[in-house]
Amino acid sequence: MISAATFHAVMGEIVVGTMVLATLCAVGCTVASLFPGMTGRLSSESMMSTMDKAALAGASLGLAFMPIAMLSGSFAADNAVTNALLYNKFVYSGLALGFWAAYVVGRVRFGPGVWQVRPLSALQGLTAVMAFLMTTMASSIGGKLVRDESLFDILPIWLPSDSATVLNPIISAVLLLLGIVALVVVFRLGPKAERISLD
Repeated sequence: MISAATFHAVMGEIVVGTMVLATLCAVGCTVASLFPGMTGRLSSESMMSTMDKAALAGASLGLAFMPIAMLSGSFAADNAVTNALLYNKFVYSGLALGFWAAYVVGRVRFGPGVWQVRPLSALQGLTAVMAFLMTTMASSIGGKLVRDESLFDILPIWLPSDSATVLNPIISAVLLLLGIVALVVVFRLGPKAERISLD
């Protein structure tokens, strides 16, 4: 039987690997969409289709494995109740999950034609970059927890992660309920998104 730390390392590698693929392909689609004259073969129809499918597949696979990686990370961490790094890892993991979900939902609802509309293309690319930044932050905090070193140690800036504000469970429940209500309102009462035609 493998340890929780080993299992978490495997799940983390799957998530980060698929998210790197998704980010590179999404940024490639965005650059080809915004600067079609400067990108050459990158903006060809076959290359755009390949990058779009790879980005969607990578983001979807990463989303499927991210909750498993988050849970296995909590089991693998020591001092789970008192460690502020672990709280912040869950915050950044939640943000990454939200950004990646937004990327996938946007791509599925608008279809592959999303890359033909420049503002939506820029939004999709920015969403993928932000999602990958949050994923990298969560992974870096994991490195701090396990090995006391991080990918971001070489950078001159570091987002605060050594302290955390823990909310009262009642306030947390109210905020969760508010978020669920907001989602229901947006999806039920908001304008219907139509797939963008490739014509």
